[in-house]
Amino acid sequence: MLHARLQFNCINYLHQSKSILGKVTAKCEGTPHTHYTFAVVANYKKKLRTSLNIFLILILAIQCKEVENDQTEIRWLKTEKSREYLDYSKFIQENPKSKHFEKALSEYFFLRDSVEGYFGCGKYNTSISIVDNEKILFDDELKKIDSLRYITFEYLKNGIPNVSTHKYDVQIPESKMWDSISKVHFDVVIYKKPFPIKSLKLALEEVSIGIDYYKEYLSEKWFSLPYNKLSNGKRIGIDELNDTRFSFFDFSHMNGKRIIPPPPPEFENDEMQTEE
Repeated sequence: MLHARLQFNCINYLHQSKSILGKVTAKCEGTPHTHYTFAVVANYKKKLRTSLNIFLILILAIQCKEVENDQTEIRWLKTEKSREYLDYSKFIQENPKSKHFEKALSEYFFLRDSVEGYFGCGKYNTSISIVDNEKILFDDELKKIDSLRYITFEYLKNGIPNVSTHKYDVQIPESKMWDSISKVHFDVVIYKKPFPIKSLKLALEEVSIGIDYYKEYLSEKWFSLPYNKLSNGKRIGIDELNDTRFSFFDFSHMNGKRIIPPPPPEFENDEMQTEE
């Protein structure tokens, strides 16, 4: 009888306000209803914490995206005032996903074509041309776009196996020491009009990530620090050595005919020696 009365009191307490919940703990300890209530409350708190964590992560992600977009806009406002075509290739390399990509590419061609005697196609350049949204030709070899970041990094780090490392000596930023870095530039050759902007963005984003990997590699090699832990001077120094690695060529007037690049100078020298 006493147990039944106690259980009845517990049920009444469960339907009262939260301020009385502490009394339920004191008077109803050991009853099934109390354990059930505590389980519900604990589960509710757990779900609430999870929801709050997800909400905070979303807020942080949105804020980071807004900061990134703001930085891109600041770079674009600075770039569009420039009359140097290299500033536009630098903008594309740093911001391959930007909504200003097509405008930057058009300005690059306009300013570059006005340079008297411009030739391009340096002997250490690597050709890239778009096949579709998934594949490109990288030095005339068919590659998947999603593999480009790794191919780019290895190419910058090691050059072409059995051909050349394509390196030159530079002074390490904020140091009296010297080291060699890659000479490689990427010739982005476009054969279609309108320009395949979506495919270009996908491909060049991957190449840009590969270049960032190379910056990280140089940072660890030279300073034994991650790139984002460097002083401004050292970071800017690495950027200046790597931030103008894109060149663009519009061959859409060739009606689908592709240019076969000349052999590297190493091969030319070998052929001349063989003929002699």
